[in-house]
Amino acid sequence: MNYVEWLRVRNLLKIVAIILAVFVLLALILRISVSRYMSTEAWISHLATGSGTKETHSVLPDGTKRMIIDDPADRTHVVVDDHGYLGRHIVITEPSGHAHERGHVAVGSVHVSESHHGSMTTTVVDTNGSVPMLYYMALADLVALIVATALAAPFAREIDGHLEITLTKPISRVRYALGAIGVDVVGILAASLLTVGAFYLCQLFFESPRLDFSGINARAVAMGILMPLAWYAMLCAATTWLSRSFGAVLGFAWPLTLFIGALTLVPQSSVLALFIRDVAWVLSRLNPLSYVSFVGPTSDVTMNYSGDNFGLRLSMQLLFFVVYGALAIWKWQRVEA
Repeated sequence: MNYVEWLRVRNLLKIVAIILAVFVLLALILRISVSRYMSTEAWISHLATGSGTKETHSVLPDGTKRMIIDDPADRTHVVVDDHGYLGRHIVITEPSGHAHERGHVAVGSVHVSESHHGSMTTTVVDTNGSVPMLYYMALADLVALIVATALAAPFAREIDGHLEITLTKPISRVRYALGAIGVDVVGILAASLLTVGAFYLCQLFFESPRLDFSGINARAVAMGILMPLAWYAMLCAATTWLSRSFGAVLGFAWPLTLFIGALTLVPQSSVLALFIRDVAWVLSRLNPLSYVSFVGPTSDVTMNYSGDNFGLRLSMQLLFFVVYGALAIWKWQRVEA
């Protein structure tokens, strides 16, 4: 009974798959072009080029292959523990003047941390740490929100010239509406999975990533699934109630969201500014995107994707999906040909 909606989802997923395939191809080209710079052996060999450098090799009791590079003249000491598939743990101790002020850096599964001890600097590099699922969900949600926006007018499209045919189907309106929403939900989730798969494949060109689903990353997955669905339900309700201009609703959804978000940041310099800010804040509370936080409860967490009161935020996403979906179905039941 929802064949047309399945066709819309299928065609949209084809476009998403083609775009993601292009990004995977670009990642492959990038991997080939930088292949000569990706070898840790070449980097370690560079460290051992000094005339007074001593290099020793040993095998630890757990099978770890250890290499120690010591350059007394340069006061540089490097310990490389090769754990095989689990990557390498590299500790570099050198004068602070030779360090590159890397600080704490995490790029994919490569983690770099730096600490200072007097005139010496110790840099620790882990070449195959766990990749936070948070990063995957951030990209997946971007694609899912775009797909949700494109699909969020199933009833308005039927009202626009197809209502008489739709009403002749041997099925109740509620059942038809639930089926259409269910088809779109499958399409949104499929787009997220395609994005995660493409991102994972891109990483495989450069490393062997190990995904981290624990702690904050589990929260990111939960929020990443519900938030695009809540956004879809909100637009679905809006396009059903404003069916004659559903194209404008979908087209201005993102600009209007960003505009209201900007108004919530207006400085309280006057009574008018305070009024505008308060009104914008109230309107923003009706938007599911307002309940996603990229700032953690502590200063050392810069992107935790859930923020404080995660249970409340996640519950609001589920509530928005149910309430906005119910409003869309309620309006759909009362549409007349």
